[in-house]
Amino acid sequence: MEMDLGQPAGSNWNSNIGGGGNEGPDRDGDITDPPCNTNDRIEPHVDGTQSNVRDTVFGDEGNVDRLKSVELHDGMDFESKEEAFSFYKDYAKSVGFNPIIKASRRSRISGKFIDAKFVCTRYGNKPESAEEPASTSENLTFPVKKKRGRINRSWEKTDCKASMHVKRRPDGRWIICSFIKEHNHELLPDQASYPTGHGDPDIRENDRDALQAGQAKQMYMMAKQFSGSKKPHNQVGHLTNQHECEVHLRLDEGDAQALLDHFLRMQEENPNFFYSLDLNQQHRLRNVFWVDAKSRLDYRHFGDVVFFDIVYIKNEYKLPLVSFIGVNHHFQSLLLGCALVADETKLTYTWLMKVWLKAMGGRSPQVMLTDQDIALKEAIAEVMPDSRHCFCLWHILNKVPEKVNYVIMQDENFRKKLDKCIFRSSTNEQFERRWKKIVDRFGLGANMWLLSLYEDREQWAPTYMRGIFLAGMSKAQRSDGVSSFFDKFMQRRTTLKEFLEQYGDILLEKYEDEAKSDFESWRKQPALKSPSPFGKQMAAVYTHEVFRKFQAEILGAVACHPRKESKDGRVTSFRVQDFQENRDHIVVRNEATADLSCSCHCFEFNGFLCRHVLIVLQVCGAYRIPSQYILKRWTKIAKSRYSMIQEQSVVTSRVQRYNDICWQALKLGDEGSLSKQSYDTALSALEEAIKKCSSLNDSIKYVPILQPSHESHDLAKVDHDIGSTEKEKKHSIPEEGKIQKGAEVISFGRIT
Repeated sequence: MEMDLGQPAGSNWNSNIGGGGNEGPDRDGDITDPPCNTNDRIEPHVDGTQSNVRDTVFGDEGNVDRLKSVELHDGMDFESKEEAFSFYKDYAKSVGFNPIIKASRRSRISGKFIDAKFVCTRYGNKPESAEEPASTSENLTFPVKKKRGRINRSWEKTDCKASMHVKRRPDGRWIICSFIKEHNHELLPDQASYPTGHGDPDIRENDRDALQAGQAKQMYMMAKQFSGSKKPHNQVGHLTNQHECEVHLRLDEGDAQALLDHFLRMQEENPNFFYSLDLNQQHRLRNVFWVDAKSRLDYRHFGDVVFFDIVYIKNEYKLPLVSFIGVNHHFQSLLLGCALVADETKLTYTWLMKVWLKAMGGRSPQVMLTDQDIALKEAIAEVMPDSRHCFCLWHILNKVPEKVNYVIMQDENFRKKLDKCIFRSSTNEQFERRWKKIVDRFGLGANMWLLSLYEDREQWAPTYMRGIFLAGMSKAQRSDGVSSFFDKFMQRRTTLKEFLEQYGDILLEKYEDEAKSDFESWRKQPALKSPSPFGKQMAAVYTHEVFRKFQAEILGAVACHPRKESKDGRVTSFRVQDFQENRDHIVVRNEATADLSCSCHCFEFNGFLCRHVLIVLQVCGAYRIPSQYILKRWTKIAKSRYSMIQEQSVVTSRVQRYNDICWQALKLGDEGSLSKQSYDTALSALEEAIKKCSSLNDSIKYVPILQPSHESHDLAKVDHDIGSTEKEKKHSIPEEGKIQKGAEVISFGRIT
């Protein structure tokens, strides 16, 4: 029998017994100076599910001979928390006692596990007696639940201090920072570690029944909710080991139904709304992804650079909300998809990336921006090998005070040296040389975070990022475009239900901001602050916000002084002294091809020319921006005149025809909503088209040929388009890589 204990209450504490696979190094709670203080605050687990069990006993029937020659000690490290506990269990069996996970702690910011404490089952004092069980109408027995209740155990508490305390290092490995070997009771090697579910003497029969009933009830409710099926057959009887229980979303009561209601409501409003559910083997919701129709269309225009953001919804636990964020032609953030995930592991991220790409037509972004995270790094490399994975520079810089605060406090020059290394290195070699000098000078050779940064330098250091367009989303300071899409609307205590209730209003406000910016860019000319010919040219091309940023470069050119360095044929090099930045930049101009480059890489990062190039063009007598340096994604026509490449093959599937018409209708809605006149024109055209199609269909006696259905209705095999009619489901299969209309994907296991 397997005991599904769920997750404990609180935002930072979690037993996660059985584990969820390897996790990358914690972004916000890394341990850099082991061993730790044994007096660190490690709180007990308090379970908030039906089972309501405080401690969980584990045994292991495996070979423990390796423990007889190995002595645990401070400083030993392991691949994961699960490996550390497994090792401690083997050690416990060889010595003669039963171990439990007493407590574990998550980072308050990232939500990942950062330490855990394993103890002898006789740790602590005798617990309070349990309440009498209560019966239900389904002849199942449940313990009466207090606010922080516990089920009694039959083992005797002797206040034994034997324990092992482990913490996670920045490189992801777990290290023993405190090991207490001595017990204050008799040790019985022959009787230790009875396997859970095989006559464990430390779990009373009533407790076992209560746990089994709680598991059955949870599985029944989840299966009923997502499949409409009846009570699952013999599910609990097949559960054999706690380690095999998969993770699931830790939702508050009513959250799952609120999610499903939200999805159905959104798809009723627009059939191109897409969502996907990922259920574990026990039919419990593990991960969920959704994206609205407009976001799917926006991705076609602005899917070149995507930022992967994670915030946490406040509930009894700490629920990770993932957002895929892009930037439109007004430098406004775009929501390109949302997800709620059970954990932050490679397996989860791999599933999420694959489902997101499926919703977006299978086209990967050119650049994916994320925080530095091993699990994300591995998942993106596997799912999107053609995308350039970069780390947000402002994420990294914000961690500097936390990771090396003791160095900053001792020497104020550290930050200046680090900034010089990052921002003023003109070559890769210069960056590496300066970095090593910093590490040696300040004695940081053992700092795991800095070591990991140097190893990943090609994914964040500006000198390694030449030629990579980032749409202004990776800077020293957090830009408006890269900020969390929900920052304005999410408070510390916002619940999932409250978030879902606000979701439509959030999107509406963002869409109205975009529509307002579209209108102003088309109907109003931006104010010119200089007589520069470059300003006059681009004022008619760029949107207002992009022109505002470009005009700052025009005005900044007056603080630059160019000097010709060398000339080779029609290629000329200039050294531009920037008095505002107090540094020099090298600009190279090819007169024959009109190619330009600057060592500041402004065009590569932001997509418009810098002041250094503008002053060089001016002294060379060029008064127009070359066309290759005007990116369409920053112009007024970035999306309104977007021409979608249609497949040349004959469209025979009704679902495919429906999809194509929906996409064209979305484009019509985008254009038709800009003004009252265009709105009236669009409605008139639609009404006329509907009349013609209706008349045409009435004149054709069309009888669809239906193929016999071999589709299974078993929940484990559901993968269909819920926006289609029942007849469509029987004979139409969307082509792979084609954006599908509102596809609901309920998957068991991981998408591979």
